[in-house]
Amino acid sequence: MNIRQNELRLTVELRQVTDAVECIFHSLLLHRTLGRFQYNDEKTFSMGSIGIKEVSCEQIDMTYVRVNSTELAMCVDEDIRQFKCEVEEATCSGSIPRRTPTVGSPTDSAIPLLSAQIGLQFYTKSKKPNSVIGTAVTWFGGAAATATGATVADDGTSWEEWKLILDVFRVESIDELQKMRQRVADDIGEKVLDICEHINHNHYTPKMPTKTEIPEIFETKFSDCQPYLFKIRRQAVPQMEHKQSLAQVALSRWKDILAV
Repeated sequence: MNIRQNELRLTVELRQVTDAVECIFHSLLLHRTLGRFQYNDEKTFSMGSIGIKEVSCEQIDMTYVRVNSTELAMCVDEDIRQFKCEVEEATCSGSIPRRTPTVGSPTDSAIPLLSAQIGLQFYTKSKKPNSVIGTAVTWFGGAAATATGATVADDGTSWEEWKLILDVFRVESIDELQKMRQRVADDIGEKVLDICEHINHNHYTPKMPTKTEIPEIFETKFSDCQPYLFKIRRQAVPQMEHKQSLAQVALSRWKDILAV
């Protein structure tokens, strides 16, 4: 199965980071979560239902709908909370390298802080991890590519990736913050409509598993729903290239001399 990669970009105020990511990611998971499977035998099953819940954003003038699962929400929101902390840390530190927003200022006096990215990756657990051919760097770094173009996650093969790029600014006045509340709501609304239009294509999802295969395709740790296996990849600041220490360089050169 070829990987499907999607990129979304939003301009937000620092205080809106959590709301923006939660809205996008929970909207995605609403389309990538099923009810619990109940197998009658190895291949036939019935499927439970999932509830939905409407959530009001705190810093954006909008509501969104998510799967009504406290367990799933806590799992996702904890990663988003850590991402927000990393973004705040990067904006407060003068020593941490960061990307500068490449878009124009959303208001007259908004201060550009950084451009951060966070991704939602859906994958299947690999049956043959040694069958990977070639290498490639994915959006989230470090994964390898198979012969079909799919990328390999830490313990499986990715089949869909959603990267969300946030250009983060800070505004000081209440009036400008209010403008951002409505502006970001409009932008996210358009993004969610695009997601709904493109995400529901059956040929992009793995086939329904047998009873034995279900842990290779679905996350089974939640008691009230079963989303496709997913990972959240955070990258608040650019990944730093690894640099060898002087000792490592000297050792490498010494090995080269001995090999001659």
